[in-house]
Amino acid sequence: MIKRVLLLFFIAIASLGMVQYVFSLSTGITGFSGKSGGAGCNTCHYGGVTPEVSITGPHIVSPGATHIYTLTISGGQEVAGGLNVAAADGNLFPFSGDTQLLNNEITHTAPKAVNQDGAVVFAFAWTAPITSGVVTLYGAGNSVNGNGSFSGDAGALTTLSLAVMEVNAQIYLPLIQR
Repeated sequence: MIKRVLLLFFIAIASLGMVQYVFSLSTGITGFSGKSGGAGCNTCHYGGVTPEVSITGPHIVSPGATHIYTLTISGGQEVAGGLNVAAADGNLFPFSGDTQLLNNEITHTAPKAVNQDGAVVFAFAWTAPITSGVVTLYGAGNSVNGNGSFSGDAGALTTLSLAVMEVNAQIYLPLIQR
């Protein structure tokens, strides 16, 4: 009898831990941006329609400059979505209350509902390193059905390559004025 009670006690404790684990993921997770390879959100989420994911923002930036980028999730379940973004170099920062910085990566604070266009759009800031070079932003977007489980969801990965370099206005200004 005591063994049975102890077994039930340990099962209950383990179950509570799993509920907390699943719930905590709705407030963001890191390490699934595609920077280290892997399947991104689809490591855990499955069974949904794969969305299109893109990162947009300036492609050429000055060393040390900060710019705003967006990760857009379109298609998929068209209910809500989440993100994970990592940078090969430079520093990421949350831009609004729906994103946060965890482990030097950007993730969502809660699943974000689709907008009137059927897309989920997250904004974040990135500060370029002070040295010139090419830096890659890695992004994962997860389109979720909102049922609170991993099933019926699907994610996709994207990257954006950025050139960090001094821009000589004397060279480019005449080209812009044409």
